[in-house]
Amino acid sequence: MKYDFNENVRIQDDLYNYVNGKWLSKAKIPATDSSTGGFINIRNNVEKIMIRDLNKLVKKPSSDELLNRAVNLYSNILDESKRIKGLDYLLNKIDYLNNLNKDNFEDSLYYLYNNNYPLPFGIFVTEDMKDATKYVLALMGPNTILPDTTMYNTPNATNLLNIYKDMVAKILGKLGINNADDLINKTLEFDNKISKIVKSSEEWADYIKCYNPYSLDDINNYLNFDIKKLLMARFGKLTNEIIVFDPKFIENYKDLMSDFNLYLAWAKINLIINKVTYLSEEYRELASIYSRAIQGTSKLVELNKYAYRLVNAYYDEVLGIYYGKKYFGEEAKQDVINLVKNLIISYKNRLSQNTWLSKETINKAIIKLDKMELKIGYPDKINDKYYKLVFNPNNTLIEIIDDLNKIAKQISDEDLFKKVDRTIWVMSGNTVNACYNPSFNDITFPAAILQEPFYSINQTIEENYGGIGCVIGHEISHAFDNNGAQMDEFGNINNWWTEADYASFQEKTNLMVEQFDGLELPEGKVNGKLSVSENIADNGGVASSLESLKRVKPDADLKLFFINYARIWCQKSRPEYVKLLLTIDVHGPSYYRANMQVKNFPEFYETFNVKETDKMYLEPNKRIIIW
Repeated sequence: MKYDFNENVRIQDDLYNYVNGKWLSKAKIPATDSSTGGFINIRNNVEKIMIRDLNKLVKKPSSDELLNRAVNLYSNILDESKRIKGLDYLLNKIDYLNNLNKDNFEDSLYYLYNNNYPLPFGIFVTEDMKDATKYVLALMGPNTILPDTTMYNTPNATNLLNIYKDMVAKILGKLGINNADDLINKTLEFDNKISKIVKSSEEWADYIKCYNPYSLDDINNYLNFDIKKLLMARFGKLTNEIIVFDPKFIENYKDLMSDFNLYLAWAKINLIINKVTYLSEEYRELASIYSRAIQGTSKLVELNKYAYRLVNAYYDEVLGIYYGKKYFGEEAKQDVINLVKNLIISYKNRLSQNTWLSKETINKAIIKLDKMELKIGYPDKINDKYYKLVFNPNNTLIEIIDDLNKIAKQISDEDLFKKVDRTIWVMSGNTVNACYNPSFNDITFPAAILQEPFYSINQTIEENYGGIGCVIGHEISHAFDNNGAQMDEFGNINNWWTEADYASFQEKTNLMVEQFDGLELPEGKVNGKLSVSENIADNGGVASSLESLKRVKPDADLKLFFINYARIWCQKSRPEYVKLLLTIDVHGPSYYRANMQVKNFPEFYETFNVKETDKMYLEPNKRIIIW
């Protein structure tokens, strides 16, 4: 592989800019995008391929029933003349809210839920974190207008909310709704109340704290309606409890709903903003004003890309299997499986040689690794639920989307009293990402991410380990980050540590928080608590991949390993988007994912002869290697 290094900086002073600086200086972010480079460029290329293929399939349908259904939806989205005919349907939905009041709200709840109206709470089916073989009901509060609760007291809050207000006023004006100012002011007042009682991104990052079981009677005491009536309408029978994700929200629910007219205005505005994008390009343009301001983009994403993404929201596994079968080879799949197995061997070796854990905890950690399931490329068999996602192609797009949402809810609701299907993939084959699912104790590597610079059968072994090897190690490490460490090999919250070992782990976790907390970028500072789980995972990813490489190739050129590690994080983003990520993203900034992590490893210092006078030098007593 050819590299074009930035000779204006020394690798000993700035690995990230030495590897990526030249490219970053020339790169231009498309007007429709908030970033370019790394994951984004691969994603854009995958989307380009899939859009090209969908356009061909529109003209020449496949023999695959589900793929044709996805293509049919794609065609409907592209047909703007048909989309705009859904305006009356939207106005009728708004009229229903005009007849809603505090007295008939409880009796209307099931209708509101089933017909995709915004509710002041969410109740949904999810895996039980205490028993991952079964499903439970969970409850949480609504989203805020600003991306995070912490943003409401910042200087930029007023500016963003004014942009939001202006956007809504334009949409309401185009729809011919007269009391726009009153609706907007009440919506903002309701949103402000929400912002004071729901969790921040930092709080959500500690997801074990989402597990708060409440009896139905306890929940009824907090609500101003009978939750049992809604549940009977939805499920035909009752559960014993509901898991409340954010207790502060439910404990303040009555105060939130003390003025029903505030909720009603909020529901109307949210309904309108969510639905008008399905009407026409003009409405889609208007409805994107606020989100584009947050991300710093100046242009609406192209219609064909929007159409592909919307289709993918419903038929992701259909498109993922299509992509995987057509563009991901069996040779590459087997090679990646071998990489994963090598990483797991390294993890076991590192655990066996661990000096700060007791033998008892080490053995249980190895058991968790042995039970970890691998999902590489794409599923062998499609999930049956996709056959249920049927729509009438003669309907308008807004009706089609409503119908698909209804069916998706029904499918999810039907799971409640079933056993959890652990063969489910949480990412489709066309996704440029990877993940660890703590409830399943499995790792997923979709076909779409298994390409350069992360992986290629044409790259050197050093580059592959510096790329996808570190990503694989990263996902494995999530089983042992500050959240995953509290769950056992079956995906259940379960303390499998000795008291002394867990105390040692918490100390190391706190050191990782401190190492990243306050690191500066021009757009702001890193939040060490928000990003700690991902930083632990990055740290473990480099450690395990580095060891794997040295084991399979003792004479490996580690320069290529570290160079490609820096290369996979190459990303250029708009300032507005960087500010957003620093506030809500559990991942650290790309610059520090490359530069900060490698400072922890002696091999980096040895490979590049990094000395105390160099900027990439970190004092030995500040270096952290957890796994």
